[in-house]
Amino acid sequence: MPLFFIIAIAAGGIAVGATAVDVTQDSREARMHAATFDPSPYATAADCQAAASRAGAPASACNGKI
Repeated sequence: MPLFFIIAIAAGGIAVGATAVDVTQDSREARMHAATFDPSPYATAADCQAAASRAGAPASACNGKI
């Protein structure tokens, strides 16, 4: 019976570890996409922010236009 509990605890630890890796990967991908947004073709800050929103980039990508 104690062996069953040890196996169950180990399986839970593996499941939690796999979840942590997914969260890390998601945040890394979000930073990568934000870095590829180019604000230079937009004439106004409003146009730039609208395009950044559509591209999934943060509004701070348009700081040079403000």
